[in-house]
Amino acid sequence: MADIVLGTAGHIDHGKTTLVKGLTGIETDTTNEEKQRGLSINLGFAYLDLPNHQRVGIVDVPGHERFIKNMVAGLPGIDLVLLVIDANEGIMPQTKEHLDIMTLLGIKNYLIVLTKCDTVDPELLELVRDDIHEQLAGTTLADAPLIETDAVSGKGLDELKETVQQFVAAQPDVPVYGPGRLNVDRSFSVKGFGTIVTGTLLDGIVAVGDEVTIFPNGKSAKIRNIQVHEENQKTASAGQRTALNLANVSTEDVKRGDVLTNGETLETTWMLDVKVSCLKDSPIGIDLWNRVRVLIGTREVFARVVPIGTESVQPGDEGFIQLRLEEQVAVKAGDYFILRTYSPVMTIGGGQVLDAAPVKHRRFKQDVLDSLKVKDEGTLDYLILDFLLHQKNALVSFKEIDTYFGQDAAELQTILADLSDKQEVIKLNNERWMSQKRLIMVKTKMIGYLEQYHKKYRLRKGMPIEEFRSKLQSDLSNKEITDILTYLKDKHQLVVTNQYVALPDFEVIFNKYQLVAQEKIETALKKSGYMPIKKEELIELDKNAVSVLEALEGESVISLTFEYVISKDVLVHAIEEVRQFIHENGKMTLANFRDMTQSSRKASMLILEYLDGQHITERVENTRILVEKKS
Repeated sequence: MADIVLGTAGHIDHGKTTLVKGLTGIETDTTNEEKQRGLSINLGFAYLDLPNHQRVGIVDVPGHERFIKNMVAGLPGIDLVLLVIDANEGIMPQTKEHLDIMTLLGIKNYLIVLTKCDTVDPELLELVRDDIHEQLAGTTLADAPLIETDAVSGKGLDELKETVQQFVAAQPDVPVYGPGRLNVDRSFSVKGFGTIVTGTLLDGIVAVGDEVTIFPNGKSAKIRNIQVHEENQKTASAGQRTALNLANVSTEDVKRGDVLTNGETLETTWMLDVKVSCLKDSPIGIDLWNRVRVLIGTREVFARVVPIGTESVQPGDEGFIQLRLEEQVAVKAGDYFILRTYSPVMTIGGGQVLDAAPVKHRRFKQDVLDSLKVKDEGTLDYLILDFLLHQKNALVSFKEIDTYFGQDAAELQTILADLSDKQEVIKLNNERWMSQKRLIMVKTKMIGYLEQYHKKYRLRKGMPIEEFRSKLQSDLSNKEITDILTYLKDKHQLVVTNQYVALPDFEVIFNKYQLVAQEKIETALKKSGYMPIKKEELIELDKNAVSVLEALEGESVISLTFEYVISKDVLVHAIEEVRQFIHENGKMTLANFRDMTQSSRKASMLILEYLDGQHITERVENTRILVEKKS
């Protein structure tokens, strides 16, 4: 069966803590202050043994409006809420606020628990029931079961346990995998054991011996022991109330509001892109630069509001905003949050994180709005496309995709394969993925650079490779540039060599004056044969020789060094001669080459050193051998 965590919610003094004690025998008001004042201040924790012996966790949240942030801290990871209502009073203001908050936090499963029913006569009880159904009509609790209880006499407790058991049995067993993530709701020290933290494990799995990172401070710790419902376990998985005994840290290093993970799925951020709902009965809207309290996970941080695509989000409306935080947080896309005013403190709205690490946006830019809409409404394939399009890195590994989305790996692979078949993503040979839209953006920029270069240097075959790379380094890493160039070269969309990059349809065309210079250069090199010529000598032949000589490089002219060039035909013939000689004799000396070509020692040395540099030959002491090609 699935692991389930229950939560309680409701107005102060409506009997939440007494109900939990009646169900479990566990007193969740643990501090002297709570017991003296008769109200829950902080989160209380217990566990309930169901009739089938399955154990579920319970989080008892405080009801007083002054402790709303403590109440919100207890809700992440809760699967089923017991909305507790005193039969003597019915629905009260704090009941409504709790319901608003739970709705904003995405909680969908409820049981309505009427408490203290033995203290109310049947007629009043019927009136309370009717009033509850009337007030909850049109909410997520409209069809929730209502169970009458009295924790003192035990009335209805067995029925409540049975109803919870039916809910648990109906929940599907969802495979748990990937890195664990826990929002810390308590941190304390136990003599002889050290630092203990508790929370509901939101994602993945943790195990004894795991190294965990504490966010936002980035410190590391090791899990020494794990308890689930006060029993030692080797592992804990998503959906379980968990206590972790941490080594190598003190309670000063990890506190309530921090996040622990044993993976690489989190990063700290100063901004969040979110979809927000402003409560219908909120006295104010959510306006530009409002200073608000953001309750997310088990933290409360202050932030400024920047509406996206609108001037403000008014009561009863939804919209997109960017939260500019005053402290860093570590959250994930999909996490829920609550917004409260700075002062006086009241709940005004809440919603869901769409991007946990955005950049600053221009408020009315259409592509920003389109991206946020995709993140809000899109299916997983559209979310993957949006992720690949807007990630900082243009090329993303499958591991990065897997850890970001936290979905079944096989499902992600299937979606990526389908998107690849549709040519919406590409997979490069090093197993990294890229959005086709992003490739088009990069390619368009590359083509723009090359078109400008070809127009300016009509006799150059292309832009020098290092100059081309330098123009792209603000957007792409060197590795990404290499991989994308290789891909475009293989697709015949760019010409890429070790020396230059060019457009595939570009060709050098000489005018009649340049053709004259070409004839002079090629004639001089052919006449010189195996004797390389200095470039400066060729340049003196014609006023167009500088640009023409550069254009002929690799076509009919080869630069042996920065200073000397030779005819390509002559060099090709020399290579054939060298190969044949070494095949017949096993090796070749400088003197052998000089005699064979009837050239000077200096000329022979220039040619042979060029062949060494091209890995055609290899010098071994005073001889050359052929370089063996790897199969």
